[in-house]
Amino acid sequence: MNRFLLSLFASMGILISAAQVLVSDSLLTSFTVQELLDAGVGGAEYPVEVHRLVYNTVDAHGAPTLASGAIVVPVQNACYHALAAYMHGTILNREDVPSRLSGEIIVGYFLGSAGYVAVLPDYLGLGDGPGRHPYVHARSEATACVDMLRAAREYCDQHGTLLNGQLFLAGYSQGGHACMATHKYIQEEVGGEFTVTASAPCSGPYDVSGVQAEVMVSPDPYPAPYYLPYVIFSYGYVYPDLYSDISEVFKEPWATTLPPLFQGNNGSGAVDAVMPDVPSTILQDSVLQNFSTMPDHRMRVALRENDLYDWAPLAPVKMIYCQGDNHVFYRNSIVALDAMQANGAQQVSTMDLGGLDHGDCAYPALLQAKAMFDAMQGDCTWNGIDDLAVMDWSVYPNPASGSVRLSMRSTDDGRFSWELFQNDGRSVGAGLGRTVEGEAVLNMPTDAPGSYVLRVMAGQRTGALHLVLE
Repeated sequence: MNRFLLSLFASMGILISAAQVLVSDSLLTSFTVQELLDAGVGGAEYPVEVHRLVYNTVDAHGAPTLASGAIVVPVQNACYHALAAYMHGTILNREDVPSRLSGEIIVGYFLGSAGYVAVLPDYLGLGDGPGRHPYVHARSEATACVDMLRAAREYCDQHGTLLNGQLFLAGYSQGGHACMATHKYIQEEVGGEFTVTASAPCSGPYDVSGVQAEVMVSPDPYPAPYYLPYVIFSYGYVYPDLYSDISEVFKEPWATTLPPLFQGNNGSGAVDAVMPDVPSTILQDSVLQNFSTMPDHRMRVALRENDLYDWAPLAPVKMIYCQGDNHVFYRNSIVALDAMQANGAQQVSTMDLGGLDHGDCAYPALLQAKAMFDAMQGDCTWNGIDDLAVMDWSVYPNPASGSVRLSMRSTDDGRFSWELFQNDGRSVGAGLGRTVEGEAVLNMPTDAPGSYVLRVMAGQRTGALHLVLE
């Protein structure tokens, strides 16, 4: 199958390397197929192991920090697997995260037992991550998720888990926002390292400055009033000039009662217990008035920086939502669809699952996301690289260190191009060459021992040669 497009060769012998991201991994638990089925994970095909990963990343201000997440790995097979990242919904308590086997880790079980390597980041400031969680901050959601993907890839390389180069992204609620942020960040900034196969952001606030900001000014009750102070505390951390003291934003008693509840050890119920049913009630009158009437109010500008609808995804995107969602308004998806199509996106769509509310929408939405991925997932044997053997081509020594000799005695003029791939389909080196008396010497990386595929093209012929570097 010809599914892997060869990269353009800028120069001979280009090698790409990256600093180690993974700090530690620890086995949390494991499940047999029967245990998964008994736990309600329908359709489980593979046993899984669940590990906690701690990894290097950057905080909302670009400074080095640590974050954590869970990885659910199908085991006892020799298949090539797609990466599938799932971004969780809103969490206040730092312990209610995937790496603590809480809540939405079940999504990882569904994905892992279906043959995906499931990657579930905790986000910054949650789990083992120090400091405050920058809630609904697009940039740090994306960097934390991408660095978790890097850590997961390193884990797979260290443990012999084979990857096929595919990458699927999904998320629900805040996770829908994080999913969209991650897809956009990969396409615009790290496209040479990852390529998104497809994404399915579900019930996410993609228009936080418009559709979702209605919560700030609405005189109506809202079922999750804790969202409003969470965003304001978060943005006060990310944007220090937003306010000097929270009393500038909140009336009493909320200016006093709310801050202690956002230290990472309380859940949403503790916040909602002290919040009024109409969230805008807590805002100072001047803040409410100015936010309502000033398009460039500082809070509106901060929210606008975290909108995620004004771009054009290249890979398929399906935004799944329910019109009955009274937490994250479905019009977020409509605004995003219209803007993306106006920007020229060809593979963006929406799916409306009807009148379900925010909580009830999650399960059917994620089932639809998984169905989308299943339809595109490579089979067990596909590693994303043409596996074309050319019987009179060979590489030696094998295993090798430093350099190898490529024998190609049947080429016409001896000219060829080559590219070196890791088993996850990532290109780590490329070049042009010409054989002398049927052979050529290729310099290989010396700092990354492991199993590779050397793809060679000469004229109309292509060969994929397996190579071990020591």
